[in-house]
Amino acid sequence: MLDQQKTIVKATLPALKVHGEEITRYFYQEMLGAHPELRSMFNASDQADGTQAKRLAGAILAYAGNIDRLDLLGTAVNQIARSHVRVHVQADQYPIVGKYLLIAIKSVLGEAATPEVLEAWGAAYGQLAEIMISIEKGMYAEAAAVAAD
Repeated sequence: MLDQQKTIVKATLPALKVHGEEITRYFYQEMLGAHPELRSMFNASDQADGTQAKRLAGAILAYAGNIDRLDLLGTAVNQIARSHVRVHVQADQYPIVGKYLLIAIKSVLGEAATPEVLEAWGAAYGQLAEIMISIEKGMYAEAAAVAAD
């Protein structure tokens, strides 16, 4: 991820603070509408009452605010990865999430979601997806090794 893209992501923090939950609600609506097979990965009551959208908005804000200090997010990232492994998130699902996150950002922020903003967020999401996939791969391997014993 380029330093310029990190700067752009950090510059979107004020808009994300105001519109974060709206973005994540739209994200879940669109993604789960297009990919109903993913619904079972989410707690239905957390989806219905907005808890899931609020939690994701908070995670996105934390990531954006610490994009140049990701080491500060280690505990949270590991907790999210454990949660993903519990519901069997797979590496090939990350591009789906990225696609709908960018769609939601564009839809909610409108003209403020310039091509540069979307490109920066695409790179930011790609970086985070790589981190999550790597951690989860290790967790899956560890679980398989334990199961084999």
